Amino acid sequence: MARLRFVTRFCAAIAAAWLPVIACSASGGGNGNTTGNGEGGQGASGPGAVSSSSGDDFGGEIGLTSSGPGGEPPADAGHQTTCDDEGNCTCINIASIGHEGVWGPCSSDSTTALQNWLNTQSTAQVDNYNMEKPTLTPEFLAKYDVILLQWMVTKGAQNDDGQPWQFSPDEVKALEDWVNGGGGLIALSGYQCNGQGCTIHDITATNQLLSFTDIQFNADGVLDPARTNCANCNCWGGPVPLGGPLPGSVGTWNQDTPIGKDIQSVGAYIARSIKSTTATVDCTDGTNNFAVHKEVGKGHVVAYGDEWVTYSGQWLGTAACLNSQMYTDPNSPCYERSAAQVFQISQFWYNALKYAASSIECFTIEDPAIIK
Repeated sequence: MARLRFVTRFCAAIAAAWLPVIACSASGGGNGNTTGNGEGGQGASGPGAVSSSSGDDFGGEIGLTSSGPGGEPPADAGHQTTCDDEGNCTCINIASIGHEGVWGPCSSDSTTALQNWLNTQSTAQVDNYNMEKPTLTPEFLAKYDVILLQWMVTKGAQNDDGQPWQFSPDEVKALEDWVNGGGGLIALSGYQCNGQGCTIHDITATNQLLSFTDIQFNADGVLDPARTNCANCNCWGGPVPLGGPLPGSVGTWNQDTPIGKDIQSVGAYIARSIKSTTATVDCTDGTNNFAVHKEVGKGHVVAYGDEWVTYSGQWLGTAACLNSQMYTDPNSPCYERSAAQVFQISQFWYNALKYAASSIECFTIEDPAIIK
């Protein structure tokens, strides 16, 4: 288990300087593996292809708060903000369980932009359990306010999931009790395999842990760019636009739900559809549901069928195989159409974390791109 202490109020200049360095560490080029096990994104590469990123300043404080009856703020679930001598404060604990994604734009992206966003713009502390399966006991779960379920398999490598992690009935019951007591659960899927000539493993452990929620991921491969007519998907790294007016877009985000509000589009690449008879649908194409949420006891559960919202290239609109000149050339079909310009990735995470951690008033995120 690796512990990442995420603190707030970094100098904007430092954040702007380091984001491009971190996000562009991925290498590779050309078209990714779009069939079989892989789900790598396409690259708009060619002679002189370069990568770049924005150095936008961060500013504006956005609090994740909720109100109780009569508009009064609720009790803060016993949480207190703890600050060090330098003024770096934390108030919420998140556990990320499972491997991070290994594909993304250029088929070689990382998830460091998401980690950096939390690091520089939130009052959260995150523990990563991405190598070995933790045992879910009441004592373990009591340390956390939000659990993020990722790719829970033994290997988690490109074209090699290994076997799904297995949780005991006692572990599932402990998680159920924790959620009913006020815990927040966010589940992602779609990490690998389109279901054609490969076995989908990324839903097995997740569905086991979601068994008490009436939410399950289907063993399918929806939102596959290879099956859609999306001529310009290379502009934003290869994924299908989920929602919004972009060419080749699929589905709509429900603006009346806490998860879908103020999201027009995010990128998705070979996702899992979701089945539930009681959850509220946040994103759908009328046939397949891609995002849902549900209140379970005192806790909140969010399920989203894809992992591309975690990749740095989608946050920053840059990747090693993407030529940044196409975003500034008015004659290019990709003009002003980088992933950072057309997708609302930070809004998605703001909404999901705000809903999952609704009882934690001291949890804040600073990001001028977010609409409260």
